[in-house]
Amino acid sequence: MKKIILFIVTLCLTSIAFAQIDRSQAPASGPAPKVSIGEYQSFTLKNGLKVLVVENNKVPYLSIGLNIVRDPLLEGDKAGYTQIAGSLWGKGTQKRNAKQLNEEIDFLGANLNTSSVYAGVQGLSKFKNQLMEILSDVVQNPSFPQEEFDKIILQTKSELHTSQSDPNTIITNLRNVTLFGQKHPYGDVMSEETVANITLADCKNYYNAYIHPGNAILTVIGDISLSEVKKLAQKYFGNWKAGNAPRHQYATPAQPQGRKVVFANKDAATQASIQVTYPIDYRIGMPDQLALNIANQILGGGDFQAKLLKNLREDKGYTYGSYSRVSPDPLQDAGLFNAFAEVKTNTADSAVTEILKEMQNMTQAEFSDEDIQRVKKTWAGQFSRSLEDPGTIAQFAYYIERYNLPKDFYSTFLQRLEKVSREEIIAASRKYFHPENAYILVVTDRSMKPQLARLAGDGQVTELNHYGQPVAEGPKVSADVTPEKIINAYLTAIGGTEKLKGLKDMTIKSEMTIQGMTINNLQKYLIIPGKPAFTVEVSMGGNVMQKIVFDGEKGTISGPAGNQTLEGADAEKIKEQAYPILELEFEALGIKPTLEGIEKVNGRDAYKLKITIGEATTYSFYDVENGLKVKSVGTQGGATQEVLFENYQPTSFGLIYPNLTKTTMQGVPVEMKVSEVEINTGLKADDFK
Repeated sequence: MKKIILFIVTLCLTSIAFAQIDRSQAPASGPAPKVSIGEYQSFTLKNGLKVLVVENNKVPYLSIGLNIVRDPLLEGDKAGYTQIAGSLWGKGTQKRNAKQLNEEIDFLGANLNTSSVYAGVQGLSKFKNQLMEILSDVVQNPSFPQEEFDKIILQTKSELHTSQSDPNTIITNLRNVTLFGQKHPYGDVMSEETVANITLADCKNYYNAYIHPGNAILTVIGDISLSEVKKLAQKYFGNWKAGNAPRHQYATPAQPQGRKVVFANKDAATQASIQVTYPIDYRIGMPDQLALNIANQILGGGDFQAKLLKNLREDKGYTYGSYSRVSPDPLQDAGLFNAFAEVKTNTADSAVTEILKEMQNMTQAEFSDEDIQRVKKTWAGQFSRSLEDPGTIAQFAYYIERYNLPKDFYSTFLQRLEKVSREEIIAASRKYFHPENAYILVVTDRSMKPQLARLAGDGQVTELNHYGQPVAEGPKVSADVTPEKIINAYLTAIGGTEKLKGLKDMTIKSEMTIQGMTINNLQKYLIIPGKPAFTVEVSMGGNVMQKIVFDGEKGTISGPAGNQTLEGADAEKIKEQAYPILELEFEALGIKPTLEGIEKVNGRDAYKLKITIGEATTYSFYDVENGLKVKSVGTQGGATQEVLFENYQPTSFGLIYPNLTKTTMQGVPVEMKVSEVEINTGLKADDFK
């Protein structure tokens, strides 16, 4: 009888509710629940090692990671030594050399990773004993072998050399130096010079000073029980000797007063990397953390409704993407605001202006309630889905322990997210978004400096090099030095104008090796005034990969993707490539270089000439002492390409030709070695059909 009465009451209440529904309005969401997050277990060994355990029996897999909690280090003229030490940490132990360690890891189907603040292994849970033993051996008994150290140093120098022309690396260096300075660890910039100062002893000293159980957190995730972890941790890490890591304090970085423009030159760049940035006081767990994050998501957090993306991409067409970030920091006093984009070079100043405008709009509350709800709903969904991953639970556990957060910090996330008000988001925007006091960082061609200067409060532009160091003023160019004299000196150095005028045709054979593959390059030139012809054939293993043929009027490009015909304006764009020595034709083609000054190339002074042909700009560098061309920077296929010319050798004709060129393709350094140069062999126009 009670069940019948309850059913009738429920039916009546339901009928009343239906009668009052306004179907033109979406039903209001219910209050956000307190989320039930999978529990993590923890315990601490007697030596101070904190252990976190997240059980997940769904997959027979195990991840064991040791995080080192330490203050950042000021590395100075040895910047990069902690990174080197972290790489070396996993390259062998007292009982396993690097080869043995790799073979054992491979045999288990596992992975081993180390950095200056982390060492971890991942593999099948049935190998839990072996995995824990290997990790404990790596952590407690590293051998720091000299031969592995030498390999890492060599590889690091090579990567740094390649990154000198990477705009993302350059602008990161600018930001670190500008915001933090030489007395803060985040102002350290690793360079080939600082890496050369690093010794094996530095790596050992870092390990001995900072790798201790008392400042480490061991996190175990996967198919394993708490009791098993306790036994394994005690067995393999219980005898790890306790110690205390040094502590460090640094001055809190200050926000600039007014707008400051900092610039790095990238010759012939068609793109500009831009950032609006400054330090902020962002502490994990601070009361307005969620309000700030919502404000940033509305401004430039990544979705297609964000203000920066809609403005710079959809409205102005300056870029494919523009975003902003607010980043906390382990020091809890050196957070960062950063709005950034990659834009067309000639729009760099306009793009920065639009970023500043959108930041200002946020402080004036020019965003809607719909913007707020969109962010909240998106995050609520992402948060809920993330809970399916045990790694998320482990990360939550780590942050709770690392930053002493409330135990329910993440289980109450949805409730706290729902309660963030529009007024709190406005307050956070006004507190943290400061378009009037910001550093404006730009990496692009130097021709944009005058426009960028107008963005600075004082009208000044600070120019730094790719490592964030002040650009030293080069030697003064003598008043009697002209572009014509530089070109004549070059032509004289490679054989003399009269000799070079005797060139009728040239054939150049060369090869390059990329990741173990040998690629052959065959170039042929027919030198006819006003109607030069050339062909370039790239092959591998006897198979032609690409071929370009230009007969003086039109060209074709053929390859696996098909054929393309170049005529009219497109053909004119490649016409100058038909001259093997373009400088010899400057006067006839009406090309008038401008002298940009003297810069260093491989440690030697070189004259820098700006050469404009149509809409294309190339910078060529000629050694001040011997006159030889040593570098060229131009744009090819929309990307800036830098080529170094080395190892000039005489040919039988008397022409002096560079037998080695160095460039970078998709971040990989490439060397092209000339094997043969043939001149005046009787090539005919029919050879270029």
